[in-house]
Amino acid sequence: MAKSERSAIGKLLFLLKNIHIHPAYLLIPLVCSLLAAAFEGMGMGLLIPILNGFLNKSFSFAMDVPVLGKWVQMLPRSLQTNDRLLFMVFLGGFITVYTLKDALRFLANATMGYFSERALHHLRKSLFARYLSFGKLFFDTTNVGHHSTLLLTFSQSAIYPLSALDGFVGALFSLVAYLVVLIGISWKLTFVALPLFVILHFAIKFMITRIKRLSRAIAERGSELGKKSIEILSTIPLVKSYQTERLEQGRFTQISNQKATFDFRVRVLQNMILPLQEIITLLVASLVVIGALYLFGREQIASGPALLVYFYIIMNASGKFGTVSGYRGVIANASGPLDAVLDIFDNESKFFVRGGSTVFSGLSQAITFKGLTFGYLTKRDVLKDITCSMQRGKMTAVVGPTGGGKSTLISLLMRYYDCPPASLLIDGTDIREFSLESYLHRVALVSQETLLLHDTLRNNITYGLTDVSEERLQEVIARARLKDFIEHLPQGLDTLIGDRGVMLSGGEKQRVSIARALLKEAEILILDEATSSLDSKTEALIQEAIDDAVSGRTSIVIAHRLSTIKHADKIIVLEEGRILEEGTLKDLLEKKGAFFALWEQQRF
Repeated sequence: MAKSERSAIGKLLFLLKNIHIHPAYLLIPLVCSLLAAAFEGMGMGLLIPILNGFLNKSFSFAMDVPVLGKWVQMLPRSLQTNDRLLFMVFLGGFITVYTLKDALRFLANATMGYFSERALHHLRKSLFARYLSFGKLFFDTTNVGHHSTLLLTFSQSAIYPLSALDGFVGALFSLVAYLVVLIGISWKLTFVALPLFVILHFAIKFMITRIKRLSRAIAERGSELGKKSIEILSTIPLVKSYQTERLEQGRFTQISNQKATFDFRVRVLQNMILPLQEIITLLVASLVVIGALYLFGREQIASGPALLVYFYIIMNASGKFGTVSGYRGVIANASGPLDAVLDIFDNESKFFVRGGSTVFSGLSQAITFKGLTFGYLTKRDVLKDITCSMQRGKMTAVVGPTGGGKSTLISLLMRYYDCPPASLLIDGTDIREFSLESYLHRVALVSQETLLLHDTLRNNITYGLTDVSEERLQEVIARARLKDFIEHLPQGLDTLIGDRGVMLSGGEKQRVSIARALLKEAEILILDEATSSLDSKTEALIQEAIDDAVSGRTSIVIAHRLSTIKHADKIIVLEEGRILEEGTLKDLLEKKGAFFALWEQQRF
């Protein structure tokens, strides 16, 4: 069955299945709720003989009451003939029954609360694991603000129907117990009173439909609010430089105001349910009792105390019925977030990059591109019929104009995206056949955009690695030309570097990235324009670190400044997704083709 065709309960059960929570765990709170409802019904039933005996000052009738009479006959003779003691027995029984009811209700609430909190915990874990399993193309085409809102807010809203389930089940079981007591008091009056619940049903149904419609709008605005806040907070320099604080504040306010309006409407509708049902119940119940008395006469219906209890049960039953009907409102309110969460568990458009089962033990010959053609979501191919090889232990440089496909080539090597079958080979084996763990363990990337965490410098350098000795760490710090810089930091390696490394300069970030790659000891080193946008002095320092890093390794260098690849064993010229030329620096300069033109441009 398609996701859109499932009922709300079906969606919730499907969600529980995806987070490996078995619905059988619900049995404990359900059984407790059932027993609590049974004791509540017994308590209601005991009210009638208590009131009858109290008002008539005699409990002799109790022996003739069905079920209750058998229990009274089991009491000692001295109690059966003493009205005061019988009153105390009935009152004690009433208190005991209600105490047990409250204890069981508490147990049901506690176990359901534990179950729902664990379900929420598992849901957040499962969502995060799902996000980590998606291909990079999924994140390229979606908004991180939406995913943040979904993880922290939508997940809680989606699982909320579980938290409210004990109230719904308890109310439902109580209604069944009430119905038994009401029929016991007067089946005629109960038959006449049933239309009351039909009226309540349609009154609540109308509001539920409105709540469900508003829920989807709230989910959309909540997602937009998350997107806008993350987007603006992550581009503060842009906002400051163009002085758009008021503009962005206005946009954020507009979205927030719309969400607040929808939230208010839902709250109003939800808060209307209880008073509306109480008013309808009071009016209709009064009319039912008056009409029934007029039609049947009191003698044909029930005694005065029984009528009082009956009226009391009807008022209580309307609240329970409202809880049962209102549960649809809870589900309706969760429908928007629930659909958004379930979409994450749908495999469509998640662009998974799957690894194979073959263990990559190291490069022995070459990395080969064989007629590789690749594009993203558009019909335009970014890479077209790429055929070349990159030899083990050699430096291969890839150069060309911006937008030529250089970074896409690197992304395919890093397995960010899935390439066509048999188009990228490692020692003659399709790269897709190697397990991701074994392959990426032997590959390191130094990118033009260094990715850093809001953590200490030490943890950023050792990210993803375990059992790194201090001696080894100091060695790579020296090789990455970071030693002098770290010595001047107030807390050395334990200094916090800020969000995305904001406390570091561009050159310092690059050297951290190089240190991280060196520490990984990967035999294939990829450098994606690692010296771009740096001043000459910093570039020279970075270049020293790079020259040290590539020594003895298979290295692939995306070069912006051609002067940095003078010692490359092979240079590949890429333009508009095609290879125009390849060869050594000397060969390409002598050829005076595309590379020569780029070289001449940079000379001046």
